[in-house]
Amino acid sequence: MEEPGVIVTEIERTELVNRLVDTIGEGPTETLMKCVIPDGRDQVASKDDLRVLEANLRGCIDSASAKQTRLLLGGFATMVGFMITIWATLLVQQFA
Repeated sequence: MEEPGVIVTEIERTELVNRLVDTIGEGPTETLMKCVIPDGRDQVASKDDLRVLEANLRGCIDSASAKQTRLLLGGFATMVGFMITIWATLLVQQFA
């Protein structure tokens, strides 16, 4: 008995298609295969494809997060500098 989630090999898939052709004919087999994989086998993502996509997305998210952090810290530093300038001006005016 096979483990759940085991990938079907190309040989197994071809044998199944051949048996289907023998049983129900070529036209109905093509229709059935289009229903099973509507956009064709080349449009199905493999686990490796998903790993590459995950790595790319993580890189994009990390980059965007770092940029956002830099912008927020820069804005915060500017705001703190502005507040210190105002407070210093007010203190000088009050004690002058």
